[in-house]
Amino acid sequence: MVAPPNFEEGESTYRPPRFNGQYYGWWKTRMHDFIMAEDSELWDIICDGPHVPMKKLVQNGSMMPKNRKEYSDMDRKAVEKNFHAKKILVKQSKIDMLTTEYELFRMKDDESIQDMHSRLTSIINELHSLGEVIPKNKLVRKVLNVLPGSWESKVNAITEATNLQTLTMDELIGNLKT
Repeated sequence: MVAPPNFEEGESTYRPPRFNGQYYGWWKTRMHDFIMAEDSELWDIICDGPHVPMKKLVQNGSMMPKNRKEYSDMDRKAVEKNFHAKKILVKQSKIDMLTTEYELFRMKDDESIQDMHSRLTSIINELHSLGEVIPKNKLVRKVLNVLPGSWESKVNAITEATNLQTLTMDELIGNLKT
Protein backbone atom coordinates (compact mmCIF):
# COMPACT_ATOMS: atom_id res chain seq x y z
CA MET A 1 0.00 0.00 0.00
CA VAL A 2 1.42 3.34 -1.05
CA ALA A 3 0.86 6.14 1.41
CA PRO A 4 0.28 9.71 0.24
CA PRO A 5 3.16 12.10 0.76
CA ASN A 6 1.26 14.05 3.44
CA PHE A 7 -2.19 14.53 4.89
CA GLU A 8 -4.59 16.90 3.20
CA GLU A 9 -5.18 20.12 5.06
CA GLY A 10 -8.06 19.90 7.47
CA GLU A 11 -8.06 16.10 7.66
CA SER A 12 -9.32 14.77 10.96
CA THR A 13 -9.70 11.45 12.74
CA TYR A 14 -13.28 12.49 13.54
CA ARG A 15 -14.35 12.63 9.87
CA PRO A 16 -14.06 9.99 7.16
CA PRO A 17 -11.05 10.45 4.86
CA ARG A 18 -11.78 12.14 1.52
CA PHE A 19 -10.90 10.20 -1.62
CA ASN A 20 -9.13 12.57 -4.01
CA GLY A 21 -8.70 10.14 -6.89
CA GLN A 22 -5.21 9.03 -5.85
CA TYR A 23 -3.85 6.48 -3.39
CA TYR A 24 -6.96 4.31 -3.41
CA GLY A 25 -5.35 1.60 -1.24
CA TRP A 26 -4.42 4.14 1.42
CA TRP A 27 -7.88 5.72 1.33
CA LYS A 28 -9.62 2.31 1.51
CA THR A 29 -7.60 1.32 4.56
CA ARG A 30 -8.32 4.66 6.27
CA MET A 31 -12.04 4.43 5.43
CA HIS A 32 -12.14 0.85 6.76
CA ASP A 33 -10.45 1.96 9.98
CA PHE A 34 -12.77 4.96 10.34
CA ILE A 35 -15.89 2.83 9.94
CA MET A 36 -14.56 0.06 12.23
CA ALA A 37 -13.85 2.71 14.90
CA GLU A 38 -17.47 3.88 14.61
CA ASP A 39 -18.91 0.36 14.89
CA SER A 40 -17.45 -2.88 13.57
CA GLU A 41 -20.87 -4.13 12.48
CA LEU A 42 -21.15 -1.20 10.06
CA TRP A 43 -18.30 -2.62 7.97
CA ASP A 44 -20.18 -5.94 7.69
CA ILE A 45 -23.27 -4.06 6.50
CA ILE A 46 -21.23 -2.21 3.88
CA CYS A 47 -19.60 -5.43 2.63
CA ASP A 48 -22.58 -7.80 2.92
CA GLY A 49 -25.46 -5.43 2.24
CA PRO A 50 -28.19 -4.14 4.53
CA HIS A 51 -30.04 -6.32 7.02
CA VAL A 52 -33.64 -6.98 6.00
CA PRO A 53 -35.79 -8.48 8.79
CA MET A 54 -37.48 -11.60 7.44
CA LYS A 55 -40.34 -13.85 8.57
CA LYS A 56 -41.16 -17.44 7.66
CA LEU A 57 -44.51 -18.00 5.98
CA VAL A 58 -46.56 -20.75 7.60
CA GLN A 59 -48.19 -21.93 4.35
CA ASN A 60 -45.09 -22.92 2.40
CA GLY A 61 -42.16 -22.20 4.73
CA SER A 62 -40.65 -19.55 2.43
CA MET A 63 -39.13 -16.32 3.75
CA MET A 64 -40.49 -12.85 3.15
CA PRO A 65 -39.59 -9.37 4.49
CA LYS A 66 -41.39 -8.28 7.65
CA ASN A 67 -43.59 -5.18 7.77
CA ARG A 68 -42.20 -2.40 9.94
CA LYS A 69 -44.97 -3.09 12.45
CA GLU A 70 -43.64 -6.65 12.85
CA TYR A 71 -40.08 -5.59 13.71
CA SER A 72 -38.66 -6.72 17.03
CA ASP A 73 -36.31 -4.49 19.03
CA MET A 74 -33.39 -6.45 17.57
CA ASP A 75 -34.71 -5.90 14.02
CA ARG A 76 -35.04 -2.17 14.67
CA LYS A 77 -31.44 -1.94 15.92
CA ALA A 78 -30.20 -3.83 12.84
CA VAL A 79 -32.14 -1.55 10.48
CA GLU A 80 -30.81 1.47 12.40
CA LYS A 81 -27.28 0.23 11.71
CA ASN A 82 -28.14 0.02 7.98
CA PHE A 83 -28.99 3.70 8.01
CA HIS A 84 -25.94 4.63 10.09
CA ALA A 85 -23.64 2.94 7.55
CA LYS A 86 -25.49 4.64 4.70
CA LYS A 87 -25.22 8.02 6.43
CA ILE A 88 -21.44 7.73 6.71
CA LEU A 89 -21.10 6.80 3.03
CA VAL A 90 -23.60 9.37 1.73
CA LYS A 91 -22.11 12.13 3.86
CA GLN A 92 -18.67 11.41 2.43
CA SER A 93 -20.05 11.38 -1.12
CA LYS A 94 -21.75 14.73 -0.53
CA ILE A 95 -18.51 16.20 0.86
CA ASP A 96 -16.60 14.93 -2.18
CA MET A 97 -19.20 16.39 -4.57
CA LEU A 98 -19.20 19.79 -2.84
CA THR A 99 -15.40 19.86 -2.65
CA THR A 100 -15.21 19.26 -6.40
CA GLU A 101 -17.82 21.97 -6.94
CA TYR A 102 -15.73 24.34 -4.81
CA GLU A 103 -12.50 23.47 -6.63
CA LEU A 104 -14.10 23.99 -10.07
CA PHE A 105 -15.98 27.14 -9.01
CA ARG A 106 -15.66 30.10 -11.42
CA MET A 107 -17.42 33.44 -11.73
CA LYS A 108 -19.80 33.46 -14.69
CA ASP A 109 -19.33 36.14 -17.35
CA ASP A 110 -22.76 37.72 -16.83
CA GLU A 111 -22.73 37.36 -13.03
CA SER A 112 -22.53 40.15 -10.46
CA ILE A 113 -20.08 40.02 -7.55
CA GLN A 114 -23.02 39.59 -5.16
CA ASP A 115 -24.46 36.65 -7.13
CA MET A 116 -21.05 34.97 -7.35
CA HIS A 117 -20.51 35.48 -3.62
CA SER A 118 -23.96 34.01 -2.87
CA ARG A 119 -23.24 30.89 -4.95
CA LEU A 120 -19.84 30.39 -3.29
CA THR A 121 -21.27 31.00 0.19
CA SER A 122 -23.91 28.34 -0.44
CA ILE A 123 -21.24 25.73 -1.26
CA ILE A 124 -19.09 26.74 1.71
CA ASN A 125 -22.03 26.65 4.14
CA GLU A 126 -23.00 23.14 2.99
CA LEU A 127 -19.40 21.97 3.42
CA HIS A 128 -19.27 23.56 6.86
CA SER A 129 -22.50 21.83 7.91
CA LEU A 130 -20.87 18.50 6.97
CA GLY A 131 -17.78 19.27 9.06
CA GLU A 132 -15.48 20.52 6.29
CA VAL A 133 -14.18 23.98 7.14
CA ILE A 134 -12.23 26.06 4.62
CA PRO A 135 -9.95 28.67 6.21
CA LYS A 136 -11.06 32.28 5.66
CA ASN A 137 -7.80 33.35 4.01
CA LYS A 138 -8.20 30.50 1.47
CA LEU A 139 -11.69 31.74 0.65
CA VAL A 140 -10.36 35.25 -0.01
CA ARG A 141 -7.71 33.85 -2.35
CA LYS A 142 -10.33 31.64 -4.03
CA VAL A 143 -12.54 34.65 -4.82
CA LEU A 144 -9.58 36.57 -6.23
CA ASN A 145 -8.62 33.58 -8.38
CA VAL A 146 -12.10 32.93 -9.82
CA LEU A 147 -12.64 36.45 -11.13
CA PRO A 148 -12.49 36.80 -14.92
CA GLY A 149 -9.54 38.50 -16.65
CA SER A 150 -11.44 41.79 -16.89
CA TRP A 151 -11.02 42.09 -13.09
CA GLU A 152 -7.23 41.67 -13.20
CA SER A 153 -6.37 45.31 -12.42
CA LYS A 154 -8.76 45.35 -9.44
CA VAL A 155 -7.34 42.01 -8.16
CA ASN A 156 -3.78 43.37 -8.45
CA ALA A 157 -4.72 46.55 -6.58
CA ILE A 158 -6.35 44.60 -3.74
CA THR A 159 -3.45 42.12 -3.57
CA GLU A 160 -0.85 44.89 -3.33
CA ALA A 161 -2.79 47.18 -0.98
CA THR A 162 -4.01 44.68 1.61
CA ASN A 163 -2.77 41.78 3.69
CA LEU A 164 -4.64 38.79 2.29
CA GLN A 165 -4.05 36.85 5.52
CA THR A 166 -6.21 39.28 7.50
CA LEU A 167 -8.64 40.46 4.78
CA THR A 168 -12.18 39.25 5.50
CA MET A 169 -14.65 38.10 2.86
CA ASP A 170 -16.95 41.02 3.67
CA GLU A 171 -14.11 43.51 3.16
CA LEU A 172 -13.11 41.81 -0.10
CA ILE A 173 -16.64 41.75 -1.48
CA GLY A 174 -17.10 45.40 -0.44
CA ASN A 175 -13.86 46.34 -2.25
CA LEU A 176 -14.94 44.47 -5.38
CA LYS A 177 -18.39 46.09 -5.42
CA THR A 178 -16.98 49.65 -5.32
